[in-house]
Amino acid sequence: MRALEPIKYILLFLLLCNIPAYSLVYFGPGSGATTSVLSSLLLIIYFALAKPKHKPPLPFIIFGLMFFCFSSFNYSEVDTTNFFIKEFSRFMIVAFCSATLLYHSKTSDFFFILLIGALSIICNAILFPEANAEHNLVIGRFSGFFLNPNYAGSACLIGFALSYRINSRYIMLAGQFLFTFAGILTLSRTFVIVWLLINLIAIYKSRKNLMAPLIGVGVLLVVFTMTDTKIFASNRFSALESFFGDGPVETETLKEDSRTDTWAMYYDMITDKPLFGHGFMKLQKHTSELPGVHNTYLLVIGEGGIVPFLILIGIYFYLLIKSYNHFGSHPELLYIILIVMLSMTTGHTYFFIYNNILFSIYVFIMIKKLKAMPSLISD
Repeated sequence: MRALEPIKYILLFLLLCNIPAYSLVYFGPGSGATTSVLSSLLLIIYFALAKPKHKPPLPFIIFGLMFFCFSSFNYSEVDTTNFFIKEFSRFMIVAFCSATLLYHSKTSDFFFILLIGALSIICNAILFPEANAEHNLVIGRFSGFFLNPNYAGSACLIGFALSYRINSRYIMLAGQFLFTFAGILTLSRTFVIVWLLINLIAIYKSRKNLMAPLIGVGVLLVVFTMTDTKIFASNRFSALESFFGDGPVETETLKEDSRTDTWAMYYDMITDKPLFGHGFMKLQKHTSELPGVHNTYLLVIGEGGIVPFLILIGIYFYLLIKSYNHFGSHPELLYIILIVMLSMTTGHTYFFIYNNILFSIYVFIMIKKLKAMPSLISD
């Protein structure tokens, strides 16, 4: 297995840090296609050579098959590049082969890979703030390798959650500082809310976790006093400041571009074809009239209909209940699944960017491990 260690770390970097999409945006279609194919090929190679193998996660495979099957019924795009087949194949490779990769990976592996991603966000903000405008990305909010600030915020939250499983307290605290700092730089409302939620749950579990909120205060002091605030989107940054100032909180800014308003634009469309959906990509595409649904749950029922939607709900209800049952010994599992489920309410990249499914499969594997041999789980 030692011979496969380099492949494992390359795969984790490619998949968890969104390198194929980053390469596409920053280095062009050739680089994007190369890294995309490389990640799929390496995943197949790792699955074929790694021992012992882990059983593929059947619920996720069934879900993927059902979604792509039902969403193909009304797929009407002019697909000269076989886009549907390519994305179906890539997703199913991840769903089928990744369990073995995740089974042989440690919590610390995920932690340090995501820490590289967090550092890329910090570098984006401090060293290359103009890169966003040059590559038509969101201006004034930073995302590093992850490209999308909301997606970057979710990755930082998962890294923050995993920090509670790091044995070294100094590394844990340093990681919490960097993940919090990088997450704040995304100016993601979801990041702030979920970060506070995780800290409240962590403090409820143990008063030793009171250090994390103090780290958050330190991060805010750094951002407000030592960072050039001109690089940020002014409305979002002033709303963040209002949380901690003497004046009223700028609730109007927080309500701007509300996801609930976006979701409402698709309700009639979803109820129009609830059984089989409108077809692959119909709710994801940004058009002159529609901005993209920005909600995985609505995406699934809107494009694939009720059957894959019910499977999706069943999977995450199961993971939520089971991770809660193991909260005493492995609180990070509950944190991760909460982050993933909330991330899915604000994004529609589940079938293209694989962090959410990979960490969902990881929680699924850990639940199975704990059931089979609870006394042997260690990192």
